[in-house]
Amino acid sequence: MERTDVVIVGGGASGLSAAVFLARYGLDTLVFDGGTAAIRQCVHLENYLGFPGGIPPETFLAMSREQAELTGAELAQEMVVEAAKTDEGFRVVTASGREVKTNRLIAASVYDDDYLSAFEDELGSVEPDGRTTVSGLYVTGWLGDAEHQAIVSAGDGARTALALVRDVRREDEGLWDEIADHYYDWTVEDGRYSETDWVWLDEFVAENTPKDATPKEKRRMRKRLEREYLALEMDDVERNERAERGRKLVQKHVEEIEP
Repeated sequence: MERTDVVIVGGGASGLSAAVFLARYGLDTLVFDGGTAAIRQCVHLENYLGFPGGIPPETFLAMSREQAELTGAELAQEMVVEAAKTDEGFRVVTASGREVKTNRLIAASVYDDDYLSAFEDELGSVEPDGRTTVSGLYVTGWLGDAEHQAIVSAGDGARTALALVRDVRREDEGLWDEIADHYYDWTVEDGRYSETDWVWLDEFVAENTPKDATPKEKRRMRKRLEREYLALEMDDVERNERAERGRKLVQKHVEEIEP
């Protein structure tokens, strides 16, 4: 049976947004898209920031799928019909009979959500960041009572993904709570952190060191954060290459739009 770190059920704005953040962190992320994203009911998407004049929903979804795949997520055009809790996480089954074991599960499909029937009682209380009372199960987008707007759903998917990443850091990677929560996904100019004296980082770690922590553990947490900060830096050459790639990818999709 296949195994992955995260399964996302739903290939709309919230599910794909979550996939981007999770794959960028390095988690094996599998998105099942049954083709029923709510955004397909929209004729022309006109209120999503960054698309002056609007964009056809199918073009928006195609661009979002490509972005998710470029970050490393796997997308499958399959309908999930069953999800069950296991000792190690969850077992997900599709209509074609494909079975996948996953450590964590994100429900991002407002339609065709019968696969969640086993968790009906537990889904009555969902945290704003998508966490549920079921360990490892998250809900996002309209299914999690977010406003029924594509841009809100995308933001909700990102927020849920960040909550999941921080849980991975805490539960799987053994980082202290404050260190686990101290994670953000962005890039900065070359030298932004590497040319600092790191006093501010030493102070942050010192302020959040548990009383029973050993010096070795403290050094590990400090080095971990330093590596993460340095990994955010991007030099001008790489920045220009990525910007050019981004322009070409957007242009490709825009040119495919039929009048």
